[in-house]
Amino acid sequence: MTLLAQSRSLSFKAKRKGDKQLRNEAPRLHNLACFELKHFQQEQFTKQLKERYVQGEGSTLFWNKTKRFFRHVSSSLRGFATPNGEVIKDLQVIAITAAYYYEELFQAPIVISPHPYVDAPPILWENTSNCIPCVAYPKIINILRLRKKKQSLDIHGLSPFILDQIPRHYWFLLAQLYNYSFAESYIVKKFKEVRMVLLAKKSAICAPDQTRSISLLDSILKIQEKLFLNRSVQVLKDRSILLDNQSGFRPGYRLQTRVLLHTEQISSYMANSSPVATVFVDFKSAFDQLWFEGCLGKLIRLGIPHAYVNWIHARLTGRKATIKVQGKRSRWIEINRGGPQGSSLTPSLFITYHSDMTDYIPGAMSFFFSDDLAAVLAGQIGIRFTDQCIDLERRLQSFLDQLEFDSILFVQPINYTKTQAMFLARAIVYPNPMTQVHCGDHKIEWISSFKYLGYWLTTKLGWGNILAKIRITVRQKTALVNSFKISGASSPNYDEHFSPRSYCHISRGYLEFSRY
Repeated sequence: MTLLAQSRSLSFKAKRKGDKQLRNEAPRLHNLACFELKHFQQEQFTKQLKERYVQGEGSTLFWNKTKRFFRHVSSSLRGFATPNGEVIKDLQVIAITAAYYYEELFQAPIVISPHPYVDAPPILWENTSNCIPCVAYPKIINILRLRKKKQSLDIHGLSPFILDQIPRHYWFLLAQLYNYSFAESYIVKKFKEVRMVLLAKKSAICAPDQTRSISLLDSILKIQEKLFLNRSVQVLKDRSILLDNQSGFRPGYRLQTRVLLHTEQISSYMANSSPVATVFVDFKSAFDQLWFEGCLGKLIRLGIPHAYVNWIHARLTGRKATIKVQGKRSRWIEINRGGPQGSSLTPSLFITYHSDMTDYIPGAMSFFFSDDLAAVLAGQIGIRFTDQCIDLERRLQSFLDQLEFDSILFVQPINYTKTQAMFLARAIVYPNPMTQVHCGDHKIEWISSFKYLGYWLTTKLGWGNILAKIRITVRQKTALVNSFKISGASSPNYDEHFSPRSYCHISRGYLEFSRY
């Protein structure tokens, strides 16, 4: 601090007297002071890192400065809380308890027959007998090159990193095995065995239904799934099965585009002085509730060739899983419901199964992003505002009744607690109280703001709230980068490479809307 004061004093003195020698001396002292200050901050930062888990003033200062940059993420599971208030911390008991819960979750659903997807007369399409194209060696190598080299091991001890180390000529044999699997619709049972690990959604000690299961799929089978997905996507394009209102897990479709289209649709309705209601529908454990028989029957009725449907049947059925909690394993459980978690095929299968949901909910503009549905409804044009609200209430209740019917037809339960509605209008005064609408026996909650696909939407329908949150996030990230830049780091290449690239990487993701 003394050097900084001296350099500042010399700088003013040189400016006042015009002395060239003082002008040269002042920057030298300033650079020396900055170097000493940076060196001191690096020492303090290194000391705080070493003592961050030691009780004392250093650790308190470190966590006070860094806690504002933390994000809420899934934590490791440390125990189960029972309904009577007890806490189970024995790892083997935790694994057994989780096995009972997930075995019940993945049970085959009870469906009332006859069902149109399963019991309706078959439809013969011109491409029914088409086969799955054969796999070529260069395609496999290309997929291996593009995959992330993760080191997480599957149930057989393999990982993408290990597969990348296999000699390339070995994949000639695997190409033949893949082609045989596609031709005969056969998958080795061992390939369908998975190891599941559990993460706590919020608290480290929670109930089994507050955990998130992560399935570590067989690494060799994941390569085959990617090959199959590339072929099935072409079939979906040829049949024009997927509509443009679905943007999830589709190349060339952006999340931001779906948000903008949703907002523009609401603005268009409001420009006609119509009250608007937006329903944000949340499906309960969407991918984990996929009904096998209904999905396969639906694919046939959509015109998917039988060879593709038979291979999907072989992939979905006969799966087993074991739950592992810190080295302790549970018994094997059967999976008779839901798509393979972590599979590249599951999202495409889900959106194909629900591709015609728009036909079952007429009267609403639907916006899909994977399992997220936002439906926009408007009141009649050209009548009084009170009559418009009554008409909107009628349409909204009709939509919710049809949505309840669709959830039963698709065997896809709705998460009623997270399904909410938002009312928007150009009127100064909104209806008070808001009308009560129900989906089945559950009341739908009215809200004034909603985080839709990562962006906050409000009844004011402006971008001010979103831009304010983006500015705050960018400032926080910039402050984090600058703090590391000032304090230094243990890596000698940090100052040359990390700071500019990190700032660009952090800021770009939060400024997507600037181009629009």
